[in-house]
Order: sequence, then C-alpha cells, then structure tokens
Amino acid sequence: MSFDQSVVQSVGVLIAMILLATGLRGWGVLKEEYGGIFARLITQYTLPALIFTSLSSSHFDLRKVWLAVVMIVSQVICALLAWSVGFLLKLSRPQKGALILASTFSSSAFLGYAVVKGVYVNDHLALSDAAIVSELGVATVIFTLGILIAIRFGTKETSLEERRCEVIKFFRSPIFCALILGILCSFFPIPRSNFFVESVYKFLHIIGSANTLLVTLTLGVMLHFEHIKKVLPVVLLACLIKLIVQPLLSSFQANLLNFPTLWHQIVVLEAAMPTAAMTAIFSKRYGCDSELTTILIFATFVSSVLTVIMMVFLLG
Repeated sequence: MSFDQSVVQSVGVLIAMILLATGLRGWGVLKEEYGGIFARLITQYTLPALIFTSLSSSHFDLRKVWLAVVMIVSQVICALLAWSVGFLLKLSRPQKGALILASTFSSSAFLGYAVVKGVYVNDHLALSDAAIVSELGVATVIFTLGILIAIRFGTKETSLEERRCEVIKFFRSPIFCALILGILCSFFPIPRSNFFVESVYKFLHIIGSANTLLVTLTLGVMLHFEHIKKVLPVVLLACLIKLIVQPLLSSFQANLLNFPTLWHQIVVLEAAMPTAAMTAIFSKRYGCDSELTTILIFATFVSSVLTVIMMVFLLG
C-alpha cells in the first residue's frame, strides 16, 4: 500500500468510527453525557498506558528535545494567531476558546503514530522520534497551556488559585507519571523476555489499544451538524492555521536548526496532524463552545486527508 493510500485509509477509518458513534447516539445506544465517562477513561487509563509503552520501548536521546521545542514554538505561534483572528471576528469568549484550541494542538498520539508507521514501516527510530514530538512537544503543552486556554475562555468562573491547581493536577496525573516513567525506563535495558515484564507490557498494550475507540466515541457523542453553516468561516480558518500554517512553521524551524532529514520529516508530519481530540474534552469540561470545538476537530480530520499528502510532497 502506498503512503497516500495509507493516509486516506487511516483517516477514513477514524472518521467512520466517529460517525458510527454519532449514529449510535441518534439511535439511543449512546448518550451525550457518556462523553465525560469516556474522557475520564482516556486520561486516567488508556492514554497513560499508550504513552509509557511507546517511550519505554526505545532509548531516549537528549538531543531529540529539539524536536519537542520546534513543536512547542509552532503551537504557541498558532495559538496567538488564532486568538488574533478570533478577536478580529468578534467571536464570543467560548467560541474564541474553541478556535484557539482547535488551531493549536495536534492529534500526534491519536493519528500521528499511525501515519508515521505508514510512512516508515518497521522503522523504530522514526517511531521513537514521533513519541518525543507527541509526548514532550504536544502532551505536556496541551495539558498545561491547553487547560489554561480552556479555563480562560470558558464560561466556568475560576479563581487564580483554582487555575494554578488545575495545571498542577497535570503534574500529578497518570499521563505525566507515564511520561516521566517511560523516559526513565528508556535509559535502562528492560528484560522484555522476562515473564513478568512481558505480562505487564501485554496488559498495558491491551489497555492502550482501547484509546482510539474511546476517543472516537467521545467525539461521536458530542458531534452535531445542525449549525455548521453558521460557523463555516471559523472552520476554514481553523483548518488553515492548524493544517497549513503549523507544519510550515515547523519546517521553517527545522531548516534553521539544520535538522537531519528524518527529524525534519517527523516534526512536519506530526505538526500536519488534525486537531487533538482532547481539546473537545477540555472545551466541554471548562465551558468553551464544545459543539464548535467538536465540529472543528472533525473538519480538520476530513481536511487532513489532503493536507498531509501535500506536506509529504513538500518534504519530497
């Protein structure tokens, strides 16, 4: 299968799963309030398992921190750009928060690994690089800056102390613990042939493999199409910033820093991923426009079928 076909297939399957969940909600099998339960399972169980197994399976090279730095800078610039656009369009505070969240954070763990696997078949080094970009460059930012953005533009009133506590929670969360533990374990050879260790990894792999299903269920039960025409300009702007501007910013930085070819390709591919599904969860939790956020996420997933391929051609 060619890379183009792999991208279309990966994104198409995810879109189909989201639409199936939306259909199940319409048929009464699922309810919209289930989204909160699915979100908690993701943040407390499946995502930590996925992060730990990805990072601990390969050696961590300190020089690869630059991959994360490039990703972080690109996201911050896109957040500022989206805020400026929202201000000029005179969007409401919850709508502005939805636009910023959707324009900033990449679905690096959700779709990024699948795309990298499709491009670099059986290349563990490429997957290791993708894990650094995903967990250090995106996860740490989305669970700190992302939460602050959702709180700032959400309707839920919070004090400065409450905001500080919300951010601190991330550094005590299973996600952050899995990130640190995974990096630490990557420095030491783990006897994977050991019966106990192998059993633990199989256990975590089974939990982590449920992450994609839970994320698509979360998006599906929250997705509505009734008002999409009213927010079409916002949808187009979010797709432009997230899928075109962000990967080009990452490519520009990679050229400035003289990245090796593999690093350059990985950071651009990860930046070209659609919006992270976790933004919908934060939007719903803190009172941003969660319906708009979900529409923007879905729109970037559909549009990424073309834009990711465009970035591959750009990289040669």
